[in-house]
Amino acid sequence: MSLNLRILQLYNRVPYPSRDGGVKAVLHMRQVFEDLGCEVRGFVLNPSRNRIDPSSLPDSMRGDYLTEIVDLDSGIKLVGALAVLNAPLPYHLLRFRSSEVTRILRQTIESYRPDLVLLEGLPMALYQETLRRFHCKVWYRSHNIESDIIRQKAASLSLWNPLRLWMYGEYRKMQAFERQTVRSVDVVLAISPHDLDQLRAMAPERKESMLELGYWPSMVSTTEPHTKPKPPAWNGERPLKLGFIGTMDWLPNQDAVQLLLNEWIPATEGWPNRPEFHVAGRKAPAIFAQESPAYFFHGEVEDADTFMSSCDAMVFPLRMGSGLKIKVLEAMALGVPVISTAQGVQGMGLTSGENYLHAENANQFAQVLKDLRQSPNKLYVLAENALQRFRNHDAYSQQIMALKGLVLQSPSDDHKANPSKV
Repeated sequence: MSLNLRILQLYNRVPYPSRDGGVKAVLHMRQVFEDLGCEVRGFVLNPSRNRIDPSSLPDSMRGDYLTEIVDLDSGIKLVGALAVLNAPLPYHLLRFRSSEVTRILRQTIESYRPDLVLLEGLPMALYQETLRRFHCKVWYRSHNIESDIIRQKAASLSLWNPLRLWMYGEYRKMQAFERQTVRSVDVVLAISPHDLDQLRAMAPERKESMLELGYWPSMVSTTEPHTKPKPPAWNGERPLKLGFIGTMDWLPNQDAVQLLLNEWIPATEGWPNRPEFHVAGRKAPAIFAQESPAYFFHGEVEDADTFMSSCDAMVFPLRMGSGLKIKVLEAMALGVPVISTAQGVQGMGLTSGENYLHAENANQFAQVLKDLRQSPNKLYVLAENALQRFRNHDAYSQQIMALKGLVLQSPSDDHKANPSKV
């Protein structure tokens, strides 16, 4: 049964290129709704910190999908942060609020008349007041528990750092706005079971209108992994090639690379056939580009799948973050074994020693590598076990059916945006 609904997808970035987790989640959501028979249009911001030249977009973006691309100055400015110090909303979000965006959004809704507006991430929830003046349903797609990330950043700062107090203030504001958003929208979509539990705790009275809808990496077929070139199976006779990839202006990824450089890589110093550590990602601090023994920095790579497939295993030493670590899922869908902290695989239902190898610190990481040297075939077993998750689509199919049920319960012709009601 085709749903035949108009959906307007709001995002605070141009969803291109499809390299980082947020963009992939947005495009995945678009595909899900289109597969259900919906018409999906995009209203996106083009912030100065992540600006994309619209002329560089492929036809699949510039055609019927991206209805509006609105330029926005999102630069972080000390004067701007101080000016809103006593504001109820966090500066992290206020950078995305603009009267010009509001004006163009109103025009877009008046002309398109969507049945449902999908807020991709918390920044676009700033425009709820505008949306509520129209008769259409508003759904919130949570990419992360945003307040958690701010809290983790604040906790990582020194007690003597003047930013620490400000960050905790941002955390409290973010938490309040996140809770308000969850309580005011019609439906909440969480990207992982862990996030769903946290969102339900914010608004237990709304739990029936909340649903987990994760991210499912694409495969060449339901039975075989991607056909990317792979290195010869590692047998312990050459250095183990380990990789990490991620957008480097995201705090959890920066922290992970720093942990690699400062603790995990030094734990292998002096080893015969010492493992090689290959790191890739755009917008990296200059210090990450300084190569050292056993460490190789590749910067932004053209194809993340090719980079991951060239490694014997991927390492995700994440200590911060929320949501779903899409690169972990994609590595497993490629048949690349994963070594990770618990944070890195949070919400995926994985079992250490079966689907991935677990390490929380340098000593545990070194022991994992020593065990692999004793049993190199373990990598093949891990990869095969992880791939089973993607050969069986039952869990994902159930999520899609639940989503369809929510959509059928939600919009109708009476909920189509109606400018006469403004």
